[in-house]
Amino acid sequence: MLKGKEAACVFFIAMASYISLYPIILVVPAAIMFYQQNMEKIHSYVDQAAIASYTRTSVICCGCCFALLGVSYFLEGSFNFLFSTYGFILSVPDLTPNLGVFWYFFTEMFEHFRTFFICVFQINVVIYTVPLSVKLKEHPVFFFYMLVFLIGIFKSYPSFADVGLIFSLMPLWKYVFQYLRNTFVVGCMFISTTVFAPVLYYLWIYAGSANANFYFAIALAFSTAEIFLVTDLMFAFIRREFDLKHGTQHKLPDGSEGQVILD
Repeated sequence: MLKGKEAACVFFIAMASYISLYPIILVVPAAIMFYQQNMEKIHSYVDQAAIASYTRTSVICCGCCFALLGVSYFLEGSFNFLFSTYGFILSVPDLTPNLGVFWYFFTEMFEHFRTFFICVFQINVVIYTVPLSVKLKEHPVFFFYMLVFLIGIFKSYPSFADVGLIFSLMPLWKYVFQYLRNTFVVGCMFISTTVFAPVLYYLWIYAGSANANFYFAIALAFSTAEIFLVTDLMFAFIRREFDLKHGTQHKLPDGSEGQVILD
C-alpha cells in the first residue's frame, strides 16, 4: 500500500480476509490511499473520480476473495467448508477462554438472546470503519493501523499474535507519544493483567480454587486497557495535527493563553 502497488496490496488483504474474515475492512483505507496516490490534487473524496477509484480497488479485492474461495471449492468439492470457517468465526460456537470478552458473555447469555447479541458484537468490529473513514481520510496509513487495532480488540477469537502485531507497529507513531494522556494508567493495566492472567488461569483450571469470574475480570481489564490505548492514540494523533495547523501557542482575542479542548 505504501509503495502504491494496488494489485499486490488488495491481494494480501484478500488473503488475510480469506483466513480470518475481519481484515476485509482494511480495503477501505487502502482504497483511500490509492486514490490519493493516483490523483495529483485531491478536490473531493466523494466525487466521481473518487468513487471510481474506490470501486476499482474494492472490485479487485472481491475478485481475489472469490478466486481464493473458488480454489477452496475446487479442492473440497463443495462450499460446506464455509460454515466451519467463516461460520465458526461469526457464530462463536466455541467458548474456550481467551483474551476477548465473547466467551464469558455468551456462556452466561440466555439462548434466545444469543443471535441478537452475536450480531451486535460482530457489528461492533466493523462499525467504526465509517466514522474513522470520515475523520482520517487524509491519513489512510494511520486509519489502517486503527482498524488493525480495533480488529485485535473486538474479534471473536483474539490472540497474543494480534496484540503483538499492534505493539510492533506502534513505534511508527512515536511522534505522537508526547501527546498521550493515559500512559501510566494503561501501562499499569497491561503489566498487572499480564502478570495476573496466567496466575488466575492456573487457579481456575488446575488448582480449582477460583472460577471463571476471576479470569474474565483479567480479560476484561486487558480489553479495557487496549480500548484506553487506542482512544488515547487517536486523541494524540488529532491533537498533533491541530498543533501542526494552528501552532503550539494558542492565544485568545484578549491576548491571554487559551486552552485547547477536543470534543
